[in-house]
Amino acid sequence: MSSKASTVVTLRVSSALARSLEREARRRRRTKSAVVREILADFLEGRGTPADAAEEARRQSLLVSRRRSERESLEFLERAFEGRGWR
Repeated sequence: MSSKASTVVTLRVSSALARSLEREARRRRRTKSAVVREILADFLEGRGTPADAAEEARRQSLLVSRRRSERESLEFLERAFEGRGWR
């Protein structure tokens, strides 16, 4: 988190959404607060729109399709996924 002053925001979510957030936080190896901040910032800055998601899916598909074999594709995906995503 940046060194700027921050504001605490409290919100209520369903049990299912809370479980999804916990899974996503574990997957990213980040705190739940950090995940919510990232998702909210992306959405509010226009990076979280469905059109962007479809474009990103196409981009990822093209990256994988350039591999010579299924094994090479899987190895590529494992290396790419180790970071904070595809971007």
